[in-house]
Amino acid sequence: MKTQKVMLSTGVAILRLAILILVIVGIWRIGEVSYLYCYSIIADVAVDEAPGRDVRVTVDEGMRPKNLASLLEKKGLVEDADIFYFQMKINKYDDRIKKGDYVLNTSMTSRELMKHIAGEYEEEE
Repeated sequence: MKTQKVMLSTGVAILRLAILILVIVGIWRIGEVSYLYCYSIIADVAVDEAPGRDVRVTVDEGMRPKNLASLLEKKGLVEDADIFYFQMKINKYDDRIKKGDYVLNTSMTSRELMKHIAGEYEEEE
């Protein structure tokens, strides 16, 4: 009888430890994914290294930021449309989209893309 109690309490302790480890690993993983997602929103990186490749993009009148982000993702100018959309919101470019035909490059950062599409980009000398 005493052996059964010891085995049962040992089994319960092992089960509790296993559950605790799973919870810790789950919290760690959620934190890691959250960090990487937030970092990618803040990071200003290009899809390709310079010189990249030129891509022609047509922005229509009244194009919504979400649609623009999807278009840029399809054209290979951004890696993730949702992240670019959030970058536009954070940097307040979501209401500055200008209609027009643009030649953008895959070596442009997110901020450079936003500035081009807002008509604010100045060529560096």
